[in-house]
Amino acid sequence: MRLALLAAAVTVGPFSFGQEQPAVTTFPSAVDLITVDAVVLDKNGRPVPGLTRDDFAVSEDGKPQTIASFEAIKLQRDEEVAGTQRVSGPVATNLRPARTATSSFVLLVDDMSLAPPRQETVRTTLARFLSESLGDGDELILATTSGDVWWSSRMPEGRGDVLALVARVRGRKLSSNGRDDISDWEAYRITHFEGRGDGGGAAQGTADSVNPVSQPGLPPIWIPGAEATQRVVSRYYERRVCIPDPPQTPVPMCRAMVQARAQAVDLRRANRTRDVLAAVDRAVFALTGVRGRKSLLLLTEGFLNDADLPGLQEVAGRCREANIAVYSLDVRGLITGLPGAEYVGAPNTTELGPMQMEQVDFEAAGGVELAEDTGGFAVRNTNDVAGGMARVAEESRVYYLLGYTPPPGKGPRDWRKLKVQVKRPGLEVRARKGYTLRTIADMVAAAEAQLASRVRRPKPAKDAEAAAEAPLLPADVARALATGHDLDAIPLRAMAYAFEERPGGLLRTLIAVEADTRTLANLGGEERPRAVLSLCIVVTHRDSGQTRRLDQRVEVDAGATRAWEGWLAVSREFILPPGVAQARVVVRDEFLGRLGAVTVRFVVPPATGLRVSTPILSPRLLPSRRGTPLRPALLARREFEPSGLLYCQFHVFGAAVQGRGPQVEASFELRRGSGEVVRRGPPSLIEASVDGRLVRLLGLPLDGLAEGDYELRLRVEDKGTGETQERVEPLRLTTRAS
Repeated sequence: MRLALLAAAVTVGPFSFGQEQPAVTTFPSAVDLITVDAVVLDKNGRPVPGLTRDDFAVSEDGKPQTIASFEAIKLQRDEEVAGTQRVSGPVATNLRPARTATSSFVLLVDDMSLAPPRQETVRTTLARFLSESLGDGDELILATTSGDVWWSSRMPEGRGDVLALVARVRGRKLSSNGRDDISDWEAYRITHFEGRGDGGGAAQGTADSVNPVSQPGLPPIWIPGAEATQRVVSRYYERRVCIPDPPQTPVPMCRAMVQARAQAVDLRRANRTRDVLAAVDRAVFALTGVRGRKSLLLLTEGFLNDADLPGLQEVAGRCREANIAVYSLDVRGLITGLPGAEYVGAPNTTELGPMQMEQVDFEAAGGVELAEDTGGFAVRNTNDVAGGMARVAEESRVYYLLGYTPPPGKGPRDWRKLKVQVKRPGLEVRARKGYTLRTIADMVAAAEAQLASRVRRPKPAKDAEAAAEAPLLPADVARALATGHDLDAIPLRAMAYAFEERPGGLLRTLIAVEADTRTLANLGGEERPRAVLSLCIVVTHRDSGQTRRLDQRVEVDAGATRAWEGWLAVSREFILPPGVAQARVVVRDEFLGRLGAVTVRFVVPPATGLRVSTPILSPRLLPSRRGTPLRPALLARREFEPSGLLYCQFHVFGAAVQGRGPQVEASFELRRGSGEVVRRGPPSLIEASVDGRLVRLLGLPLDGLAEGDYELRLRVEDKGTGETQERVEPLRLTTRAS
């Protein structure tokens, strides 16, 4: 079931612009400073803190470079990093104090190569990493190569959601226990090296070069140059997949069957590898430009380093450019044997062990090379994958940022070989191996072009072909959507409101967004201030993985109106199923190119029983129109000045219909954080509107109340059934509310 989406009319509050407009964002053609993060390890593989600039040496293309900037990072796992915690409540904002350092992780599960029997082990390993290795303030993306999961969050508040997502990770690798089973390695060898007719392999394996098989179960003689083909042919005879009929020509017939089966298996393998590379590319695209240590942990059963499949070296290069270290974690654990190895059919049984290990090595080679080329490491042939993941987290907490001016002589796309060394003996350095001078804008555009799944701007279309012609999102907007990293060039606030039920058990949900107009370009002057924005919202349902996106151009013309506290308020409507969801909100100034991005997490309640909507709290009412009742402005805030009236409007749903209609009483209490009641409204009957809705509008006087945290408690009772519901809404009174 797909999520329905309604594009509501734009709700725009009056606004104004600041006197000073920020400069247009530009990307210089010359790069002043290259920054590389380096992890230093002792002989036991533990990160080494406390080093200074003088302990390091940096060279480019073999020539020593002067370290112009140096920063030693040491993050304590249990340390509360100031300014990283979200304020409790429903409002999300990108107005947090900046942090000097951060750790960003991507947990990429290659579920397309994951066998179902191993999925529980992977879930346990991921849960352990989330519970034991991540610290407060860490940013995380959990993704799968199938595309079933892509979820960004910040620790510790996002840990519960990620654990819920981990619980539904499942292995999607097709079972290969049939009699005609061929391993990925065998299929690759047969398809790419033994079936090309180049003088080796299958070209030599004719009926004349192999003894005819006169009895079922008797393998043909081993043929040098076609080992994988002959191995599978022998196994097929042993398993009676091939039955010689007529017995004079069994080998070519069985070999053709093997080659056809190998091509099908190899095609699936190549597609799985493409899925891995596309998912890594998407992560690179999301994290390009994010400062701090960035680690991608790839949990996989391995993939071949296929020279005929372009992309691995290119992806590794983009990881190095974006300063992302890849860690390959082989989830197969200790490997002591291979299914079907007893059917090898080689004349020398002493070759059996080396063949098994050769197959295992080839199947892991792609992940190992990707890790080594990007400054990470590979964990394989061990049952302690969780220990390897803990090492990655430990490395991400103690590292060094080294900056130097790149020497002249090469173009922006030329590869520059980088080497970081530490002068103290007995220490090892892990860092990226090179870079180019392409700007972040260039790298983002290149990464976007590589994405297998294109993100397109929606537009009305009568058919899928017309919709496919919709233009791509701007690269900076698409990148902001793909990550959970806040962008604060445009200050934002966002929150979700859940309202009435829609068919199918769905709920009408409004995402309210406020943007600080003082950071926007005024295109109309003082007499007619005007701004042009792009608003993009992607809502992801946690437990189903379904997403809906809204992308609109918003032209805001204030006319003769004035701003209300300098913030522009807009809202958009989505029709969503019950459950946990998150909305990624990106606002872009079309003139300046500035971005604001924030993620709001919310819960859509079940559309059952007596229910109270999300209360609208606002210090102002919208202008009244003829025939319409007064209603407060829909804002994304829960902080208000302690003066005047605070309006509260809420709806009641699910009340029993009696002879005279629904009979619902409502009351409220405003309490301080200590529990003291400062305002109270006794129970009173809610009169149904003309269309039968139950709506209550309150006006709470705030004069005389002290600054601080409060709770608004709303209580409703269905007099017909005796059912009651209570909703507690946190808010804060402060003179700095704006």
